[in-house]
Amino acid sequence: MTVVIESVTLEDFKSYADRTTIELGDGVTAIVGENGSGKSTVQEAIGFALFDTHPFDNQDRLVRDGENSGHVEVTFRVVETGEVYTVRRWAGRYKFDVLDANGDALGLDTGSAIKEWVAEKLGVDDADDLSEVWERSVGVPQTSFLADFTQSEKERVDTFDPLFDIERYREAYKSLSGLESEFDEEITAKNEEVSELRGELSNLPDVESEVEELEDKLREHEAEIATIEHRVTVLQAEHTALEEVEAALDEKRGELESLEDTKIPSAERELEQAEEALADAEAAVETLSDVEDEYEAHREAESERERLEEEIAKRDELVDERDEIEGEIERKQAKAEQKEEAVETAEQAKERLEELEPDVEEYRELETEVEELEEAEERIAEIDSEISEYESEISDLEDEIAELEDQIEAAEARRDEAEKLETLRDERHELSVERESLEKEVEELEAQNEELREIDVDEASDVPCPTCDRPITAEHHDSVIEENTERIEEIESSELPRIDSRLNELADDIDDAEAAADAVSEIPTHESEIDDLREKIGNLESTIEELQSEQSELEARTDDLPEKQRRLKALDGVETEYTTAKTRYEDNESAEAELESLRERIEELEAEVAELDEEIASYGDLDSELEAVKETLAETKEGYETYIAHEEEAGKRDKREDAVEEAESELADLRSEAERVREEISELESEFDEDRFEALNTDIDAFEAEKNQLTGKRETVEENLNDKQSKLDDLYEKQSEKEALEVEITELERDKRFAGWSRNTLQQGAADLRELITTEIGHRANEVFQQLRGNPTETLVWDKTYNLRVRVKGQDKPFDSLSGGEKMAAALAVRLAILERLASVGMAFLDEPTANLDTEKKQNLVNQLESLEGLGQLTVVSHDRTFEAMTERAVVLEKDETDEVTRVVSQ
Repeated sequence: MTVVIESVTLEDFKSYADRTTIELGDGVTAIVGENGSGKSTVQEAIGFALFDTHPFDNQDRLVRDGENSGHVEVTFRVVETGEVYTVRRWAGRYKFDVLDANGDALGLDTGSAIKEWVAEKLGVDDADDLSEVWERSVGVPQTSFLADFTQSEKERVDTFDPLFDIERYREAYKSLSGLESEFDEEITAKNEEVSELRGELSNLPDVESEVEELEDKLREHEAEIATIEHRVTVLQAEHTALEEVEAALDEKRGELESLEDTKIPSAERELEQAEEALADAEAAVETLSDVEDEYEAHREAESERERLEEEIAKRDELVDERDEIEGEIERKQAKAEQKEEAVETAEQAKERLEELEPDVEEYRELETEVEELEEAEERIAEIDSEISEYESEISDLEDEIAELEDQIEAAEARRDEAEKLETLRDERHELSVERESLEKEVEELEAQNEELREIDVDEASDVPCPTCDRPITAEHHDSVIEENTERIEEIESSELPRIDSRLNELADDIDDAEAAADAVSEIPTHESEIDDLREKIGNLESTIEELQSEQSELEARTDDLPEKQRRLKALDGVETEYTTAKTRYEDNESAEAELESLRERIEELEAEVAELDEEIASYGDLDSELEAVKETLAETKEGYETYIAHEEEAGKRDKREDAVEEAESELADLRSEAERVREEISELESEFDEDRFEALNTDIDAFEAEKNQLTGKRETVEENLNDKQSKLDDLYEKQSEKEALEVEITELERDKRFAGWSRNTLQQGAADLRELITTEIGHRANEVFQQLRGNPTETLVWDKTYNLRVRVKGQDKPFDSLSGGEKMAAALAVRLAILERLASVGMAFLDEPTANLDTEKKQNLVNQLESLEGLGQLTVVSHDRTFEAMTERAVVLEKDETDEVTRVVSQ
């Protein structure tokens, strides 16, 4: 697939603080800005999000200083489908996701799943190759752009072979080394296994015959057992039928026994009890008739007694009410005497209040004034304290300002040191890259030596040299090992210690520069803090002036405070006496009205007592009438109680007559049921044959014994058959194993022949393919080089060892001897030609490709970029502002020196 990046968004990512979006698109786009403005960061952000690569040993270094995390968003369009996706990746938080055009997450759960998805969209076969594709073709770092062509032959092969999958030929050739002998060993081992299995399979026919005999015997026993089981089934059916008759007979005999011994005697007893109960009820009815007159007279007397007791209760209530009113009259009269005394007390208190009122009014006015003036004196003291505190705070703030000014002065003195930070970091990165390259070179040289030491040059004259692919000789063999060893010693004793020493120095320098940068970055903050502190001092001084003005006013008001305090003391006690008199007056003020009310109430209560006396007299002699009624109740009590005692029993007569009839009917039914059961027992006794039942039991037991004997024999045969069958299955499995081994041996012999042929083919294939690819790319690179240089007499040559040189008038100039402009044009021509060949990704980034090019060659470069086939999108990163006008689209960046933040000037 072909993709076009539409935009890149960065936030808290290196020098990008605020959320910044840079628009890209089809064709050629220039990203322009001064050195250190953040141009290359855009390229690094795309490599980080899409190709899982960045130039640091720790991705936390991608995060802007002072922040916990930063992130990038790369939005791209798939040209073939028109689909738009956004890949978001965080540095410092290790978060990764993909959104569709609607902003919905695709649901890819892991980072590896996202990388596989991105690789598929970019047309990269293996997600593990993403970083290699970026660093060697799509987004070559500036540090590698020229350096890749200055390496040794071995380093160049290791760099460029992976781009064209040629290293797989070498890896395959090495992996096939010794494979034929491995095939021989495996074939021999498998032939031994086949021979051993043939011996174990020699008795297979005998075991098969034994299994057939046991299966025939088993079928014979099972037929005999089936015949016996059928006979037993017939006999058991007849036996079951007789058992059912016997069970029915036992059930009916039990039923008859229950009727004769239990149910019928019980019914006879119930009938007898019902007849006795009926006789008792009829006697009770006769008794009620004898005492009925006395019962009625007693009930009438009880009713009259209740009426008289209610009348007496009403009369007694009236008497109680009269007694209560008379008691209240006595209490009211005592209270009236008290109110007469209170009226006199109120008149005396009122006279005293009128005398004290002027003094009390003066006292209250003085009390308020003195209280206000005393508060003013307290406020004067508080103001003195507040002014002292504010003056102390002003002194502290002035000290703080002086300290901040010292810090600013110290930071300014370190500004030059801070500005070296990025240069130091770049140097450290370059040294780290160089050290990794040297360590890798040592590993490869040691691996070559190891491989060479394993080669017996006397027996393997046709074996190719692992460094140059030529047939190896003893002299060449020893020479290569010696050269490799000398190179390893040179790296380990000289170059690596030199780099480590410089890295240690850089670590200290970078720490100092970072500390200086931190100090310089704090200057604006300190200046802002100083402004804030001076503003606070001004506010505090204004507050002090306001407090001093307030204090002067208060001091003028408190001059006559002592005279007022003296007069207030002289009136002390007046208010207390006034309050006491007022309380006495208020407590007794209403006494005269209450006294009049009490006298009126006493008259009303005396009238109520007279009315109650008349009503009580109207009830007459109720007590005598009640005594006469009580005599009647005593005379009729015995007859009344006799009637009550027999009333319930007499009421049961009708129900007991019905109970006698039901008992007689139930007894008749039970006797009829007993007769029917006797007839059924007689019929069942005629159906049951006791002798036949016993004979059946004997026959069934005999057949069961015979069946058990046959079952035992069958189980013995089954056990023997299972053992033989298991042995036979094992032999069949070994026979299958032997046949599979024979097939494997045939395949191994074929693979052995193919491995020998493949190894010979791969030996030549890698060199042939490398020559074919470099010839094709070198031809196209020469065309680009001549267009860039504008000189058709110069020829660019890129041979099968990836060696780059320029041929002028038949003379070759090595890459190292070329001028800066020639090197850039040559390297750029090869890079562009490689991109054309690897154009499945559809995009590329060139970091500072215009270095050492004049204006004409820059324009040639732009024209060449625009004419490249197969690349839908090219992004050129350059510090050269003249490049801005040469492209279809340009994004101009700059970094603010005050806050070290990159911003977009135009796009």
